[in-house]
Amino acid sequence: MIKEKYIENIKETSINIVQSNFESLRKKNITKTGLRVYDQGKLGIAGALGDYDEKELESKAKDNLILPYEFQVSKNLKLAEDHSKEILSDEKLCEEVEDILEVCRKDYKDFGVYNKIKIINESISLSNNEGLELLSKDSYLSCELMFSDKAIAGLEGFFWGFESRNYSRENIIKEIDSICGAYRNKLTMPEKKTMPVIFIDYEMLPLLKFYTDLNGVKFGSGTSIFSKELNNRKFNEDFTLYATRNPEDVKTPFFDAEGVVNDNYRYALIENGVIKSPYTDKRTANMFNLPLTGSAASAYDSAPNLAAPQLKIKEGKNTLKELLGGEKAILVVNAAGGDFTQEGNFATPVQVPILFDGENMLGMLPKLQVSSNIYDMFGQGFRGVSTDFISPSGQYKALVMDMMVETI
Repeated sequence: MIKEKYIENIKETSINIVQSNFESLRKKNITKTGLRVYDQGKLGIAGALGDYDEKELESKAKDNLILPYEFQVSKNLKLAEDHSKEILSDEKLCEEVEDILEVCRKDYKDFGVYNKIKIINESISLSNNEGLELLSKDSYLSCELMFSDKAIAGLEGFFWGFESRNYSRENIIKEIDSICGAYRNKLTMPEKKTMPVIFIDYEMLPLLKFYTDLNGVKFGSGTSIFSKELNNRKFNEDFTLYATRNPEDVKTPFFDAEGVVNDNYRYALIENGVIKSPYTDKRTANMFNLPLTGSAASAYDSAPNLAAPQLKIKEGKNTLKELLGGEKAILVVNAAGGDFTQEGNFATPVQVPILFDGENMLGMLPKLQVSSNIYDMFGQGFRGVSTDFISPSGQYKALVMDMMVETI
């Protein structure tokens, strides 16, 4: 019998902000333990919060030994990635948040600031009696702020946020100043129908079709738009798309819920425009004879299942200014309600579009819609991902593509 243990410890300090004021501070420290037992093609799981009795948890897992699982358990691998550190003490975090809010109350009186700023410390491990010992530790600042326009009833304005392992008050104030200044400066829509459109590179919206149709089950069963395109070049030669767990890219463990670890913690699903693989867990890879990409996820007390990984587009060789080549672009600050059709056509309203010249936010345009097709967005319309940061606070880069633009 194989015994496997998953342990997740999350420590979080959270400051709640209401109407540009420090409203409350909350702290939590939660440890979750999942014990898995594997025997004769079956899997049993039991979970516990906080302290627990090892023998009792194992007994419960054995009682639950009913789930079919006939795949080889990960073994003989010892790896650790530790990116944890003290970003700010609790006292210093409170001081910094209050100082930032004071700037907002003074310089951005026309906005009410809401939501949360948090510091999160995570430790996640997966180990078994077959020589598997994996440990991931991380610490990061999470900023999730809503700037509400006081001149308009309701919470209308813009959302701004980031996650980062580093803190810079200077970068935060600079970005808030740029966005607030642009929001205040109302512009008319340029006459051009096709323009460069900029998304922050972590934004899921323009990648939704890859999340849905590079799913291994959909791909393997023949219902994906890409099912018949394996090893075919369908996109720009400069377009490479990774499923990533690399700490340089994301704040997630470098291993999946089944203990799979990829080379450099990334797996190329699309490489130089060629579709190489959908994302898979062990069950899906086995079922459809597909590569294993390490895309299993689970709660601490549930069985691993296929789940969408974090996706990352490989950066190019040009700065954002070089990608625009002197043209002005639409910077998508906030967009909600967009989607792809089954055929791959894409459209989304953009609630907060900013006119951008490659270096500066010039002003806010009327609400508009951007549209394209998956093969154009990442084909002939794909300009690339910048080498420099469009958001230094979160170290986010810019995804640039040509799209149709029209006012709503």
